[in-house]
Amino acid sequence: MSPKTYRALLLGIAGLGGFLYGYDIGIIGAALLYLNKTIQLTAAQESLVVAAVLAGGTVSSLVAGAMADIIGRKRLMIAAGVVFLASVAMIVAAHGFAPLLAGRTLQGLSAGMIAVVIPLYLAESLPAAIRGRGTACFQLFLTVGILIAMAVGRHYTAQVEAMHDAAADALRHVQDAAWRSMFLSAVWPGALFLVGTLLVTESPRWLLRRNRPEEARAALARSREGEEAENEFVEMRASLAATTGVDGAKAAGSLWQKRYIVPFVLACAVLGLTQTTGINSILQFLVVILQKAGLAAEAAAAQATWVTAVNVVFTIVGLVLVDRLGRKALLQIGTAGIALALAIGAVVFWRVQSGALAASPGTGVIVSACLMLFVAGFATGPGVCVWLALSELMPTRIRSLGMGIGLLINQGISTAIAAMFLPVVARYGYAAMFAFWAACTVAYFLVATLWLPETKGRTLEEIEAEFAR
Repeated sequence: MSPKTYRALLLGIAGLGGFLYGYDIGIIGAALLYLNKTIQLTAAQESLVVAAVLAGGTVSSLVAGAMADIIGRKRLMIAAGVVFLASVAMIVAAHGFAPLLAGRTLQGLSAGMIAVVIPLYLAESLPAAIRGRGTACFQLFLTVGILIAMAVGRHYTAQVEAMHDAAADALRHVQDAAWRSMFLSAVWPGALFLVGTLLVTESPRWLLRRNRPEEARAALARSREGEEAENEFVEMRASLAATTGVDGAKAAGSLWQKRYIVPFVLACAVLGLTQTTGINSILQFLVVILQKAGLAAEAAAAQATWVTAVNVVFTIVGLVLVDRLGRKALLQIGTAGIALALAIGAVVFWRVQSGALAASPGTGVIVSACLMLFVAGFATGPGVCVWLALSELMPTRIRSLGMGIGLLINQGISTAIAAMFLPVVARYGYAAMFAFWAACTVAYFLVATLWLPETKGRTLEEIEAEFAR
């Protein structure tokens, strides 16, 4: 297999991993329409089924970092694929609350492992010149996964609704088949992901830290042209010797050195601030927000579909630009667009709440345009760059564990914002929430401008050396 073909394989695996992560997020909304009609669940149990993926992902995102160091990046990717397929089988076969909850929890565990190990593996395996595009593939297919999940849900929903005049038993059978088919449709990309992980080599940097230099050199040669592999191998050995003394030996010195703390704090700040833009809450409550802005239910649903499509399109734009303009520039452009969109949205909602402006289709269109600008800015900047910041800024010695902690912070903040969203808008209105997100995004812009180094086209060892200086 030529280096070019092998790099395409790596990008394909990244895309499939992102797709599975996004499909996990998107499919439950449509499945819930019929799940409770065939499996009797209380309101509390239904909430647990929805939250199980988040809970499983929160746990595994922390554990996955340590596991990636112990068993290796490749084995963890294989494990994630196996756990995902097992979760689908358990959910599809479930006829009660306990197995359904267990299956959803397994799905969350696989999602958390994928979110840690795919960006980690790509950062350590791809050449510096295409590392940005490679990691951006993960985010692109994550958004595609959400979109496909919506399309699959709509397909099976249409089948059920076409049977609304059928007898009760026949209708129940169709409803039962619909939600199970929604989950079962993820088997094919899950199987392709698992097969792909079996075809790749282990991360060259993990191999070198395990004192397996010849395997590391061979792994580099699979994706590099000519002398590029040998030059990077020499650089990797020099960097490892500087931090451990000898190849693969126990790391020397405290983890509380500035060379480790500064990039760790920066990466965690980027991850946390990404969630304080409000991205998850806006996507989850998109139709409701547009309705409150003045659109009718059908028009709000239509506009929400367009907003989701904009998310996919501008993720492609970010993928094309990330290795040309660089991470820092995209984050500045993206956060500036997000802050502007949120500020305009806050003003519109404040005027509606104060009575200075009536909620109407016109105000709904303005807010819809703001949300399109919001997702365009997010997709181009933070959406693409957050995975790169997570994997590129962390030095090799702390990368896997640091990525796990960073994702735990990311998911914790996301959960907290989701929990406070409805109480805040009920008491203070949507203007307060939009203004809060706008202020946080301004802070994000300042962090990207003042403290974040540009990592475009640089090897991981060069980035680590900068922090060491």
